Amino acid sequence: MEDILEILAVVLVIGGVCIALPLIIVWLTNRRKSHEIDKKTEILMALLEKNPNLDPAEVLDKLNMSSESGKKSLKERLLKKLLGGCICTLIGIVLFFTHLFDFVFLGDKTTGVVGGGVLTAVGVALIIYYLVSKKMLQSEIATEEKRIMEQQISE
Repeated sequence: MEDILEILAVVLVIGGVCIALPLIIVWLTNRRKSHEIDKKTEILMALLEKNPNLDPAEVLDKLNMSSESGKKSLKERLLKKLLGGCICTLIGIVLFFTHLFDFVFLGDKTTGVVGGGVLTAVGVALIIYYLVSKKMLQSEIATEEKRIMEQQISE
Protein backbone atom coordinates (compact mmCIF):
# COMPACT_ATOMS: atom_id res chain seq x y z
CA MET A 1 0.00 0.00 0.00
CA GLU A 2 2.87 2.39 0.79
CA ASP A 3 4.43 1.73 -2.62
CA ILE A 4 1.20 2.72 -4.34
CA LEU A 5 1.00 5.93 -2.31
CA GLU A 6 4.62 6.78 -3.14
CA ILE A 7 4.04 6.17 -6.84
CA LEU A 8 0.85 8.20 -6.74
CA ALA A 9 2.65 11.08 -5.00
CA VAL A 10 5.43 11.06 -7.60
CA VAL A 11 2.91 10.98 -10.46
CA LEU A 12 0.95 13.88 -8.93
CA VAL A 13 4.08 15.98 -8.43
CA ILE A 14 5.40 15.30 -11.92
CA GLY A 15 1.95 15.87 -13.43
CA GLY A 16 1.57 19.12 -11.55
CA VAL A 17 4.98 20.45 -12.52
CA CYS A 18 5.12 19.16 -16.10
CA ILE A 19 1.48 19.56 -17.13
CA ALA A 20 -0.49 21.89 -14.88
CA LEU A 21 2.17 24.56 -14.31
CA PRO A 22 2.91 25.20 -18.03
CA LEU A 23 -0.82 25.28 -18.79
CA ILE A 24 -1.41 27.86 -16.06
CA ILE A 25 1.49 29.99 -17.32
CA VAL A 26 0.14 29.94 -20.89
CA TRP A 27 -3.38 30.75 -19.68
CA LEU A 28 -2.17 33.69 -17.56
CA THR A 29 -0.04 35.07 -20.40
CA ASN A 30 -2.92 34.89 -22.87
CA ARG A 31 -5.25 36.49 -20.33
CA ARG A 32 -2.82 39.38 -19.79
CA LYS A 33 -2.44 39.96 -23.54
CA SER A 34 -6.20 39.84 -24.02
CA HIS A 35 -6.67 42.37 -21.22
CA GLU A 36 -4.04 44.63 -22.81
CA ILE A 37 -5.82 44.49 -26.19
CA ASP A 38 -9.19 45.22 -24.55
CA LYS A 39 -7.76 48.28 -22.79
CA LYS A 40 -6.24 49.63 -26.03
CA THR A 41 -9.53 49.10 -27.84
CA GLU A 42 -11.42 50.89 -25.08
CA ILE A 43 -9.01 53.86 -25.21
CA LEU A 44 -9.19 54.01 -29.01
CA MET A 45 -13.00 53.94 -29.01
CA ALA A 46 -13.18 56.69 -26.40
CA LEU A 47 -10.76 58.88 -28.37
CA LEU A 48 -12.64 58.34 -31.61
CA GLU A 49 -15.97 59.18 -29.95
CA LYS A 50 -14.60 62.46 -28.63
CA ASN A 51 -12.72 63.39 -31.80
CA PRO A 52 -13.91 61.58 -34.95
CA ASN A 53 -11.28 63.37 -37.09
CA LEU A 54 -8.41 61.39 -35.51
CA ASP A 55 -6.53 58.89 -37.63
CA PRO A 56 -6.97 55.46 -35.94
CA ALA A 57 -3.65 54.15 -37.32
CA GLU A 58 -1.75 57.07 -35.80
CA VAL A 59 -3.46 56.59 -32.43
CA LEU A 60 -2.67 52.86 -32.48
CA ASP A 61 0.97 53.61 -33.27
CA LYS A 62 1.16 55.95 -30.28
CA LEU A 63 -0.51 53.34 -28.05
CA ASN A 64 1.94 50.67 -29.20
CA MET A 65 4.93 52.98 -28.69
CA SER A 66 3.96 53.68 -25.09
CA SER A 67 3.58 49.98 -24.28
CA GLU A 68 6.92 49.12 -25.90
CA SER A 69 8.86 51.65 -23.86
CA GLY A 70 8.53 49.51 -20.73
CA LYS A 71 9.65 46.34 -22.47
CA LYS A 72 13.21 45.19 -22.80
CA SER A 73 14.94 45.54 -26.13
CA LEU A 74 15.76 42.55 -28.30
CA LYS A 75 19.45 42.93 -27.51
CA GLU A 76 18.78 42.91 -23.75
CA ARG A 77 16.69 39.75 -24.05
CA LEU A 78 19.40 38.04 -26.07
CA LEU A 79 22.04 39.03 -23.54
CA LYS A 80 19.85 37.58 -20.78
CA LYS A 81 19.82 34.26 -22.67
CA LEU A 82 23.61 34.40 -22.97
CA LEU A 83 23.96 35.06 -19.24
CA GLY A 84 21.64 32.17 -18.39
CA GLY A 85 23.56 29.91 -20.75
CA CYS A 86 26.91 30.81 -19.20
CA ILE A 87 25.60 30.29 -15.66
CA CYS A 88 23.99 26.92 -16.48
CA THR A 89 27.08 25.72 -18.30
CA LEU A 90 29.41 26.72 -15.47
CA ILE A 91 27.24 25.16 -12.75
CA GLY A 92 26.74 22.04 -14.85
CA ILE A 93 30.45 21.57 -15.47
CA VAL A 94 31.28 22.08 -11.79
CA LEU A 95 28.52 19.69 -10.70
CA PHE A 96 29.53 17.11 -13.30
CA PHE A 97 33.23 17.02 -12.45
CA THR A 98 32.86 17.27 -8.67
CA HIS A 99 30.56 14.26 -8.64
CA LEU A 100 32.54 12.38 -11.27
CA PHE A 101 35.77 12.57 -9.27
CA ASP A 102 34.09 12.38 -5.83
CA PHE A 103 35.29 15.81 -4.65
CA VAL A 104 31.85 16.65 -3.31
CA PHE A 105 29.40 13.91 -2.58
CA LEU A 106 25.89 15.30 -2.43
CA GLY A 107 23.55 12.39 -2.74
CA ASP A 108 24.07 9.74 -5.40
CA LYS A 109 27.10 9.99 -7.70
CA THR A 110 25.10 9.23 -10.85
CA THR A 111 22.50 11.86 -9.97
CA GLY A 112 25.18 14.54 -9.74
CA VAL A 113 26.84 13.45 -12.97
CA VAL A 114 23.54 13.30 -14.87
CA GLY A 115 22.34 16.58 -13.35
CA GLY A 116 25.61 18.27 -14.28
CA GLY A 117 25.38 16.89 -17.79
CA VAL A 118 21.82 18.14 -18.20
CA LEU A 119 22.69 21.61 -16.86
CA THR A 120 25.70 21.79 -19.17
CA ALA A 121 23.55 20.77 -22.14
CA VAL A 122 20.93 23.41 -21.31
CA GLY A 123 23.63 26.05 -20.93
CA VAL A 124 25.24 25.16 -24.24
CA ALA A 125 21.82 25.19 -25.91
CA LEU A 126 21.16 28.71 -24.58
CA ILE A 127 24.56 29.92 -25.80
CA ILE A 128 23.89 28.44 -29.26
CA TYR A 129 20.44 30.08 -29.22
CA TYR A 130 22.10 33.43 -28.48
CA LEU A 131 24.66 33.06 -31.27
CA VAL A 132 22.12 31.97 -33.88
CA SER A 133 19.57 34.62 -32.86
CA LYS A 134 22.18 37.35 -32.87
CA LYS A 135 23.20 36.45 -36.40
CA MET A 136 19.62 36.15 -37.66
CA LEU A 137 18.32 39.31 -35.97
CA GLN A 138 21.18 41.70 -36.73
CA SER A 139 19.02 43.98 -38.87
CA GLU A 140 16.18 44.05 -36.31
CA ILE A 141 18.61 44.86 -33.50
CA ALA A 142 20.16 47.68 -35.56
CA THR A 143 16.70 49.07 -36.40
CA GLU A 144 15.63 48.91 -32.76
CA GLU A 145 18.80 50.66 -31.58
CA LYS A 146 18.32 53.35 -34.24
CA ARG A 147 14.69 53.91 -33.13
CA ILE A 148 15.75 54.15 -29.48
CA MET A 149 18.46 56.67 -30.35
CA GLU A 150 15.95 58.76 -32.33
CA GLN A 151 13.53 58.73 -29.39
CA GLN A 152 16.27 59.83 -27.01
CA ILE A 153 17.32 62.66 -29.34
CA SER A 154 13.75 63.89 -29.83
CA GLU A 155 13.12 64.00 -26.04
